[in-house]
This record gives sequence, structure tokens and C-alpha cells, in this order.
Amino acid sequence: MRYSLEQRVHTLAHNDLDFISEGQSGFIAEGVSLSPWRVNGGDECRTHPYWLATWETEAKNRWEAWRLFWDKLAVIVPRIALVSQCYIDYIHQPLLIHRKGCDTAFLVYVQEHKGVGLTFAEEELKALHFFLTSSQIPDEFFWYWNDATNATGYTSKLILMLIAVEALVNKQASKGRGTPDKDWDKLVQILGPELKKEFWGEEGNSRDALRHRLAHGRYLGPEHSDSNYVDLLHKRIVRYLNKEVLKKDLINEHVVNPQRHPSSGEYVGHSFIRAQESAKLQLTDVISDLDESSEFTKYERVVNQDLIDCY
Repeated sequence: MRYSLEQRVHTLAHNDLDFISEGQSGFIAEGVSLSPWRVNGGDECRTHPYWLATWETEAKNRWEAWRLFWDKLAVIVPRIALVSQCYIDYIHQPLLIHRKGCDTAFLVYVQEHKGVGLTFAEEELKALHFFLTSSQIPDEFFWYWNDATNATGYTSKLILMLIAVEALVNKQASKGRGTPDKDWDKLVQILGPELKKEFWGEEGNSRDALRHRLAHGRYLGPEHSDSNYVDLLHKRIVRYLNKEVLKKDLINEHVVNPQRHPSSGEYVGHSFIRAQESAKLQLTDVISDLDESSEFTKYERVVNQDLIDCY
């Protein structure tokens, strides 16, 4: 089956090229067309901090087509980040997958929202006063943890959190004597034996451990896709601080989506849609329709189990 895929790309780079075809702005990289995001065919692309990435492929189903497309973007987009020297992201952006000859399309809709605040009350204040007056936790831990909390990318956040943990378990070293030794027993106490092994490996066998892998230029692999390591690590640290340092449950261990950020929240929805009347099954029009009223006016949602199973 042949699929057409359209992915919105959020970036601060202006796509001022004209290398796709006559009358169509943009360029082609690795077979993927990257053009300015234009609403209703207008020329106001500079008012939108987006590009549109489009590609066609043969695939068994929409999931395979999606994976193949993102494999392409995973090669192209990071290189654009380097040469453009500015922000670019596609993972947290809408996607449309259309199977040729079908009057429906599969939409991944991402709606951005501002982070919802959390309470800072008496228990949080008690914890703050403790950490300000106690020398149990080194400053370096707080500095790295703050950087991690303010980071938005999953991998950058995870690396900073792992460094913060190292700051927490480093033994005191004399000045000028290089890297301090780690308190491995303390590390196990904080993370538990399984998570410690996954992050740091075992003595004499740390090459494939996640912390070693990321620190030495080997990115996350498919085997890491099923776990939210940021969430796991955050919960273990908070639990350790409450039980072993504060000796009281002063930091809420049941916060939903901890490490909230004011500009990195989104609602994600999947839906099959069908165009009504003269509307087109193309991502720019679909998102424009949703943005105008928060509901479809030119499209209808399609709920069909056979469609879900075989598309």
C-alpha cells in the first residue's frame, strides 16, 4: 500500500529556498520535501514558525509508514539543527498519514498548552529550609537537578539527571586528585539494584549501561523505547530524599508529570478523519480548521474498527 505522510516541523529557521518545483518553495532532502508552512495557500509563511515535511512510501500499514518517515526525519532534522543554528522539532508536532485511494486519513493531533502549576505550601517550605541548612546534599546535585528540570528534551533531561545522581553519590576527594570515587552502595540504595544496573552496569561490565552509553556518544536504542527513564529516575530520587534524608514525606511523590515546564506541555490525540464537501485531506488545512474552533468543521471523525485494524 502506498502512503502519503505530512509532518509539521516547528523551527526558528526561515525556509527561503525555492528548489522543489516551479512555484513551490522549499527544498528536498533524502527524498523528503521541506517547505514553508502556508495556510490556505497564502504567502504569510513567515508568520508561522513551522515547516511542512512531506514524503511518500510503500508500507504494510500506517505504523510502518510512520516509522519509515520518522527514520528519515531522525537523520535530516538534527543536521538542520546544526547548520541552521536554531531550534527545530518534529516529534511534538501534528502528523497526517493518507493511504492512497482511501477517503480517510490518520491524524496525530498535538495541541500545546501551558504547564499547570503545582502547590508550594508548608511541607515544601520545610523541605527547603532543611536543604538550606543541611550539608548532606552537595550543591552540585541541586545545580544539575535544576538544569534538568528546566530542560525540555528527553535525552538532555535524562543525562543531566544522571549527572545529578553522580553528584549525590560522589565521595569527597582531595583537590587536584581527579574524579572522585562513587559510593556504589548508596547508588543501589537510591535506585535499587535493577535500575542501578541498567544505568551504570556492573563492575567490569558497564559498556552497554545507559549512562555510559549516552556519555560516550551512543544514543538511545530501540531497546530503550518502552521505558520512561526520566519518570523512573525522578521517582527514585524523590523517594530517597524523603525516606533517607528528610526522614519525612515532605516532597509529594504522587505528582502527575513532575518537572513541569511552562512551554513544553501538549495534548496528543489520534483520529481517523474524512473531509467534508470541498475540504482537502492535507495537514495545513486540517490543523487550520482545528485551530479556528478547537473542533472539526470541515472534517468528520471516523470510528470504524475495520479501518483501525487494516489501515
